[in-house]
Amino acid sequence: MSQARRILVAERDDDIRERLAAALRAAGYATTEAETGREALSHIQLERPDLALVGLCLQDIGGRDLARIFETNGDKTPVRTLVLAGPSVPADDAVVTGGAPEKPVLRWSNVEQVVTRVNSLFDLSESDDPERFCAELRCGDVAIDPTTHTVSVDGQSVELTDREFRFLHILAVNRERTCTRDELKELVWGDATGVIGRTVDVLVSRLRSKLAEVSHDELVSTVRGIGYRFTP
Repeated sequence: MSQARRILVAERDDDIRERLAAALRAAGYATTEAETGREALSHIQLERPDLALVGLCLQDIGGRDLARIFETNGDKTPVRTLVLAGPSVPADDAVVTGGAPEKPVLRWSNVEQVVTRVNSLFDLSESDDPERFCAELRCGDVAIDPTTHTVSVDGQSVELTDREFRFLHILAVNRERTCTRDELKELVWGDATGVIGRTVDVLVSRLRSKLAEVSHDELVSTVRGIGYRFTP
């Protein structure tokens, strides 16, 4: 399994910072936290993260300004940065005014939205890495072959529908992290209408029931408030 990607979370509000960091860790990422821009700058000098999440309103520097510093980073490798405006930030504060281009801001109301955006930055979708989605995948005693759409556990075949197979395959390919419900709805159902949270729950229930017939392990785990994860 590849090493977990490291994310720096810079946010002045202790509760929000801890909630974001906890959700990212639950999703499979490693996190470092900073309360101020100065503290965040010291972190990237010591260890370059794969991504920085920066609150719009820090105590000592604006989030957009800090993002520009990170993404230029002097003579060092730039750090990709996402500026966040959480539930406590007034909507007007996140609006860009004036003619100059500004760093866009992600407004969020629940941590799943942030995890979804972070996952998208790390190429979750099939089109971003087709070879990874075409190769036969083996995890412990689970074998998944996308060319034949077959799944077996300890040599026993599991009959799945197309969507059940696609759901399991996406989780398995991205097994180092949690896939959010919103991502799975998009990747499994595409533009289909009428897909709600209950639709996902029903598919997961059917999938778990079929897998339970050949495995005592729970291969699809729920990460509360975020989504699902493959756990062979």
